[in-house]
Amino acid sequence: MSYRGIDVSYCNGCVDWVKAKAAGLQFAILQLGYGSNSTSQDDVQCQRNVRECERLGIPWGAYLYSYASNSDKLQSEINHALRLLRYHHPQYPVFFDAEDAGTLGGLSRQTITDFIKHFCDVMVQSGYKAGYYCNGNWYRNKMYPNQLKKYEFWYAYPDTASPNIHCDIWQNAFGECTGRWPGANIPGKGCDTNVCYKNYTKESTLRTLPALAPAGTAFTSDTTTTVGIKRGQSYTLRVTCPAGRPNVTAGKGSIADITYQSRSGSKYYFKITATGKVGTATGIYINGHKPSTMIARVTTACESDTTINLSRKVGECYAVGLTSPTKP
Repeated sequence: MSYRGIDVSYCNGCVDWVKAKAAGLQFAILQLGYGSNSTSQDDVQCQRNVRECERLGIPWGAYLYSYASNSDKLQSEINHALRLLRYHHPQYPVFFDAEDAGTLGGLSRQTITDFIKHFCDVMVQSGYKAGYYCNGNWYRNKMYPNQLKKYEFWYAYPDTASPNIHCDIWQNAFGECTGRWPGANIPGKGCDTNVCYKNYTKESTLRTLPALAPAGTAFTSDTTTTVGIKRGQSYTLRVTCPAGRPNVTAGKGSIADITYQSRSGSKYYFKITATGKVGTATGIYINGHKPSTMIARVTTACESDTTINLSRKVGECYAVGLTSPTKP
């Protein structure tokens, strides 16, 4: 089953959401703004669009157009998105819009991938679904999609019969070309249209995350040392934080993925999964405190069937069996 929706920004002007809904609209993705955390960078129609979607019961998600060229600017963009999302509960994901060639596009593929992962991880930690938006060129040449599989993917591939890459939401038409939607068309043009392949509205009722603790909140971690985690395996971190769910992030998202697991009173449990190359390490930060609370180091996932010292005469052989996801 699929769902029909639109994405809009200030370019669409004052959308007639009543008319748009009457035309069969099933969801909308709203631009929050673009770039750093300044009110001058807010989409001027964002607040109205959110209010109208919530008033009329139109499921909505959001996106922030990224200009990030370094980690400080990325953090400002994250704060920008969180400021505009505060007190709202979108059923659809919050997307990192990766398309600006002059800023984000000048970074390496791994850096762009890490930026997407960090943005999405913070959104998830904050209680939102999260994903990224790009076109085919960016998907193939500007990032490593295999590192982004756990996030939602919104794919720009307009004016074709179907998407040529697996995606969760397909942007099937641009307003500048063939996209049209009653009540939401850009004056003299049209409106971006989309097809969604997931029922986010149903998913949003399945799990409500505990409220996130404010930045800088005090906490106690059961781990404050360097922990070796075999590549592809996980370590469970327990953080005690009476003020709410701790914000746990990896300094380098390409090395470790962090997933919130569960809560028992003021104790919160997180799964840290080693995803980077063997020998790499990253700091794990909690509630924005620096330096890092602990360090996660990726160790070998190779196991031997022989773990004792052996002595053999010159010329004798001994076969060692190794188990590894890749050739040792």
